[in-house]
Order: sequence, then structure tokens, then C-alpha cells
Amino acid sequence: MNERIVCLDIGDVRIGVAVSDPTGTIASPVEVIRRIGWGPDVKKIREICDRFDTNRILSGLPLNMDGSEGFQATKVRDFCRQLETAGLQVVFQDERLSTVSAEDVLIEGGLSRQDRKQHIDKIAASVILQQWLEENKKGRVKLMTDEFNRENEAVDPEEELSALEEGDIIELIDDDGKTVPFIFVDALEYESNNYLALAEPEEEDAVFFLKIDQDEDGSDVYTAPDEALEDALFEQFTKQREQDESNE
Repeated sequence: MNERIVCLDIGDVRIGVAVSDPTGTIASPVEVIRRIGWGPDVKKIREICDRFDTNRILSGLPLNMDGSEGFQATKVRDFCRQLETAGLQVVFQDERLSTVSAEDVLIEGGLSRQDRKQHIDKIAASVILQQWLEENKKGRVKLMTDEFNRENEAVDPEEELSALEEGDIIELIDDDGKTVPFIFVDALEYESNNYLALAEPEEEDAVFFLKIDQDEDGSDVYTAPDEALEDALFEQFTKQREQDESNE
């Protein structure tokens, strides 16, 4: 959750590059790579990932307007396989209309046609990444514990939370279907909503929060708060921890 992701808008001549902030909230344009060949291009992208201390890549996928994949999408996938061979983890995002959105942003910014041509690829990458970040935050994750990982048994969410203790390992299933372990730190209530305080196993001091909600089917959904709310939650979390310590 505290790792940046580098986004690529891969074209035949240029590759636009953008990157997220560590919280996965904001996408920012980085640069435009003029393509030389697979080897140098992969090396350059590897260097950018090293600069931002990440191995995660989001690649725009140029689908046809009907959603099917054509020749250009095949070329992007072929290039991304080279990135994976170089040790990078690649996921894809539909990039239809991203260039149009980027062009609108640059026109609104008052850039000339020549200036827009120089910047449009990295702005397009930023548009693709921002869309992915928003969708990813709204994506459903499933909370699983050793005690309550029962495929065919209904579980009371309050009962599940009450069984958790600080230091327990829980697992979240991300949008790619991968299981990611986290450390349960605490549960807290803020403005009538319930939240989990979690930490990554390798960064136990870096606490983040997920809101506990339910979808229209009554299934649990966990979503990340925005930056302002996260600050308020951290303040509430700190006060709660200080009060617990004073009661011991």
C-alpha cells in the first residue's frame, strides 16, 4: 500500500511515464522516453523504477472501441513481457480516450500545439494512472483470517473483528486476485464508520486504514480513505492508543 506504481503510455515512437505518490492517491507525469529499441527502452524504464523504489508497472492497453484487442495491444503486451523478464510486475489498464483527455488538459492549460506534442504522452500516462488509482481504491477486497476463512459459512463481521488481536496476520485479496498479508493493528470508529488499522509486515510502524463497508448484496467491502480523512483517522488512532496505554 505504501509503494509507488509507475505507469506507461506505450507508443511506437514515445513512451509516456507517470508515477503515483506512495499512498496510491495522486498520479503525476514524469517524462517522455523516445524509443530506441527493446533493450535500451527496458533499461530506461528499469532505471525509472529504481529511482522511485518500485518494481510495479501499470501499462495502458490500447483496446479497440468495442473492447477487443488488436495489433497495437499485442505489441504493448509483447513489450511488457520484456519488462517482466527484467523483474518488473506489470498490470494493464484500458487506455481508450486517455489521449483525448490529456489533450483537453493541455489545451485548458494554454499550451501551444508544439508544447502539447512534447508533453501529451506523459499526461496521457498520468490520466491512465489516475483512473486506475480511483478504480483500485473502489475495488473490493476480501478480508480473511485463519478463524473465519470458511467458504460456505456466513460470518458476522462484528464477530470476525472481535476475534482479531493486535499482531494477527490477515490477508487481503487485491484486484488482481493476489493474496497480500498484513498485520492487524487495531479497529476504530470515526464519525459512525468502522475502520481497520493495518500495517505491512516489513513496515510495522507505517499504519494505514481501510473503511469497513457493505455493498448492495450485504458483502463486506474495504476501501481506502482519502488523504484528509486518513490524517483524521491517524489522529483518532493515536488518541485511542494513548488512552489504552493509560488504562493499562
